Amino acid sequence: MKILLLNLPQNIYDVSDYASLLPPYGLALLSSCLKQAGYDVTLLDAFAHQIRLGELVKYVLKVKPKVLGISIMTPGLAQTTQFLSFIKKELPETITITGGVHPTVEYESMLRNHKAIDIAVIGEGEETIVELAERISHGEPIDSVAGIAYRSNGEIKANINRALVQDLDSLPFGDWGSLPMSRYWDRWMIKKNYCLMLLSRGCPYYCTFCGHSIIGKKYRKRSPAMIMEEIKLLYDKYGVRNISFGDSTVNIDNAWLREICDRLLGLKRKILWGCSLRADRVDRQDLKLMKKSGCVKVFIGVESADERMLKKMKKAESFSHIEEGIRVIQEAGLTPDMGFIIGMPGETRESIMKTINFTRRFNKSVCSFTYATPYPGTEFYNTAKNEGFTVSDWSKFNTFSLAYVPHGFNEDEIRHYFKLAVKSTYLRIPFLIAQLLNVRSWTNFWVNACFAYRLFFKVISRKNNKIN
Repeated sequence: MKILLLNLPQNIYDVSDYASLLPPYGLALLSSCLKQAGYDVTLLDAFAHQIRLGELVKYVLKVKPKVLGISIMTPGLAQTTQFLSFIKKELPETITITGGVHPTVEYESMLRNHKAIDIAVIGEGEETIVELAERISHGEPIDSVAGIAYRSNGEIKANINRALVQDLDSLPFGDWGSLPMSRYWDRWMIKKNYCLMLLSRGCPYYCTFCGHSIIGKKYRKRSPAMIMEEIKLLYDKYGVRNISFGDSTVNIDNAWLREICDRLLGLKRKILWGCSLRADRVDRQDLKLMKKSGCVKVFIGVESADERMLKKMKKAESFSHIEEGIRVIQEAGLTPDMGFIIGMPGETRESIMKTINFTRRFNKSVCSFTYATPYPGTEFYNTAKNEGFTVSDWSKFNTFSLAYVPHGFNEDEIRHYFKLAVKSTYLRIPFLIAQLLNVRSWTNFWVNACFAYRLFFKVISRKNNKIN
């Protein structure tokens, strides 16, 4: 039985439209699980190979997989289902399986409206995909496979949820050998090659804009020993020199983080790495150890400089704690990049200006802005729906298109403040000089230039499409 796992370009109609290129870590894990179980699997990252739509359709028709698996991000729903429609028209016997956050929380509407999707995986997919492959290969019913939704006799069925994987060390390493590791990059990358990997799953916090439909609330960690084995493999076999630890918060367990840093120091391999931290959990000595072990970039989700807004977002940290955390990070010799959200429920003109004025204080840090986007599965989504919010176009759910407008504003006002935030933060001589002085390599200069080009010429200057 032939299985094809496919990572589509971010924009299948314009494969050059992207600000970073990250390896499909989730699909790489699924591929390894299936291969470990003995299945014939092809993992193709069409995004990394920049394969255009027509060529990609021809490729799938040539392979004729029995099973076609694709992850769906919310803004990519329409283009992914259109692509699958092309495939199902020519290969009606191919079973299409989708996974990711959107299929997990919106499986009912997705299966009802898009007949080209046969099965939606709900939650973590590693154990589910292997069981599904076994049932399909033997022609057996799937009605007892936990963690899936599907159509049966015209009705949408959802089986019981599958329990979360408790022992993350039981999962294999990603199928890195099937991916073009030299092609991946992100804005902070200093040396080739670049990789993304996860060290833990679960988040114990309750931010209203963030969903935990897949990773859950329970915090689960890989062992430092297994993490080091995968890093050694990436370094020695695939030439990886930059790694992003993609965990939502890597410093929930500081003792565990310290052990990882100690082991990185003992690897005798120069790995440059980055991560996301909670500002209220940073420790000065830990930060120094992180830097010594190769950490060159940390990201803090500040979200707003207004105390009232932080409480409404349920950030569970005060603005004074965030400011103190940023100060400690800087004193440790690291530069924190920061993220901010414009237009959450309860936002006012005063709260937005507090945020904008705060970001102007930083020259070395890159302060990124996104529109408030009520993703399915979040408390924010439910709040927006209670306000009367309806979805007209999932493609706008990309944080750089306006999908939601809070009470007290109109669309033009929110767009004005977003552009003001970006331009007044980035288009300052001290900021530009600091960024140029902080360039660490030609590779680093190139990826920053690509990021800046897309931000100003494809995001800020795009036409003001209406929400409805």
